[in-house]
Amino acid sequence: MDLRRLEAFCKVYELKSFSKAGRDLFLSQPTISAHISTLEEELGVQLFDRLGRSIMSTQAGEVLYRNAKDIYELIGKAHSEINLLRDKVVGDLDIGGSSIPSHYLLPGILYDYCKKFPDVRIHMSVGDTTEILNKIRSGELILGVVGAATDAPNIEFVPIMRDKLVIVAPPVLVQNYDGIVDIQQLAELPWVMREGGSGTRKALEAGLAELGTSIRDLNVTVWVESTQAVVQCVKAGLGISVTSLLAAQPLIDSGELIHITDLPLNLERSFYLAHLTGREFFPAVRYFIDHVKNSTFE
Repeated sequence: MDLRRLEAFCKVYELKSFSKAGRDLFLSQPTISAHISTLEEELGVQLFDRLGRSIMSTQAGEVLYRNAKDIYELIGKAHSEINLLRDKVVGDLDIGGSSIPSHYLLPGILYDYCKKFPDVRIHMSVGDTTEILNKIRSGELILGVVGAATDAPNIEFVPIMRDKLVIVAPPVLVQNYDGIVDIQQLAELPWVMREGGSGTRKALEAGLAELGTSIRDLNVTVWVESTQAVVQCVKAGLGISVTSLLAAQPLIDSGELIHITDLPLNLERSFYLAHLTGREFFPAVRYFIDHVKNSTFE
């Protein structure tokens, strides 16, 4: 249904005159009449009774006007909310985080952001890096903070923070070692490994490749899907693993995990703010991007 015709109908209904409606809308009377006739043909009912020089709404006209008012109220509400979005930091922020950012980085950033902009509603999704990037690509998420930059088409990656990955082990597994200094010793131990879509896994693969080896050469006995599962499995004695120092530091400090430091394994990586190239951002998103950069960039 054409909104211009609906507007003409509402004006005729309110003014009870085709000519007055035309003057109000800066349209000719024949144009107004044509709009009403087209609506009547489209709906298959008569909207007005023409009684000489006057008109009167039919029952169908009453029903249409009542619903048309609701339509125009919704349109007005949408205009108001859009104007509010442009002039004020309000609305929804749909953001995703891979395992480490969502549990150890984003909560503090979001707390400070919400203190500055309390009218913004946050919706945070959690998944591995691949899952978050897929949701950004599909439009389900507008932003994501992930632990790896990939070759994903049309996604821009902005580095926001360096992260140190560490090899951790339960004391029971390494108590007979004076030190683990070569990759062969590391490969012989049981491993707890993250799934393939995680940024941590990608960083480990890159580090092992620099030493001329790969995950296939490791004795992987447990596969898990989250950082928390990695830490708890290692703590329980199931194997050694690689995880972020952000997640492991408290358990290293308490002695529940051993930090293996003697290997020349490059495990540094960055966290990235990811979004589709060319997307238009309302103020809530623009201010969040600025806030993230100011909070974490090193």
